[in-house]
Amino acid sequence: MIRILYRKIIIGAVGMLFGSVGMVNVYATEVEIPIVQVSNLKYSYEQMKRDLDALEERYPGQMQVDSLGATADGRDITEVVLGDVNAEHHILIQATMHAREYMNTVLAMNQIEDYLRDSERRSYAGQTWKDVFENVCLHIIPMVNPDGVTISQDGVEGIHDENLKKQVEQCYQTDLANGKGSSDMEQYFRTWKANAEGVDLNRNFDAGWESYIGASGPSTECYKGTAPASETESKAVLSVAENYDLDCCIAYHSFGNLIYWNYGSQGDVLNADQELAQCVSDVTGYEMHSTVQDSTDATGCSDYFVLNLGIPAVTIENGGSECPMPIEEYQPMYQRNQDLWAAVAWFYKSR
Repeated sequence: MIRILYRKIIIGAVGMLFGSVGMVNVYATEVEIPIVQVSNLKYSYEQMKRDLDALEERYPGQMQVDSLGATADGRDITEVVLGDVNAEHHILIQATMHAREYMNTVLAMNQIEDYLRDSERRSYAGQTWKDVFENVCLHIIPMVNPDGVTISQDGVEGIHDENLKKQVEQCYQTDLANGKGSSDMEQYFRTWKANAEGVDLNRNFDAGWESYIGASGPSTECYKGTAPASETESKAVLSVAENYDLDCCIAYHSFGNLIYWNYGSQGDVLNADQELAQCVSDVTGYEMHSTVQDSTDATGCSDYFVLNLGIPAVTIENGGSECPMPIEEYQPMYQRNQDLWAAVAWFYKSR
């Protein structure tokens, strides 16, 4: 007999099995089903919220879920806090700033569940995770851009506000006229990167913002907005740095299976950023790439954290396929990152 109860499987009840070895007692056993599932490629904002509610119910008092603000279309920009907010060390992990890269949300959510479920039975550097994460507070924003994710997954019909719908539809017409993006409307929205205002959030930070040109107006990508940090989503990420003394910021993007670091800083900040990048490279196996040497665009979140705030930051480009990535990319991505949070926590505690 198999019964599913509160996401757990109750197997057996006490019974007898007969075989060549004689009579065997079978005792009741309980197997916990993970809450965060990856079978559905389109991991939505609504699914994330449901999973967070279920995690809070299963692990009461072990996580804090806050809203850092509401998007233009009324979705929460959710922060998950793991650990004591009065801890000595604070680490920010933010994912899915670009809409079509939403597989990174699944990664962050799985890592949250790993932390809650496995702290006493998994280890790093010879210590249990519970000990590794002692005096460390993790701040996770699993989906920085929920409006954009909804557009990428459901098209313009996923947007509730009629004025925003018209604005997103206008982005398609303008980009089409400029030869940008696919003429196939479904494909165009599937590869959407921006928020619902047509602002590319990773071009909305005050690090090279003035000199960056990009798109001239709202678009699927590369429009920097009317001012640095003009968007609620950008402000939400920055608010964590304003409220806590962060050791570092880690940004999950896709794709390339690499780590971006070296945003043009000097001295101690450059050294600290290199040390963080090396730590991340050691645990994930991703190669380190200098943004200066690769001539990548500035105005990004990691650029701002390093150059303006003096906080070490790296951008992890997960996966090897263009986004949205196929589900086959997920397991290799998870395997590379499963010990990342513990490694970074240990790195800062052991300095």
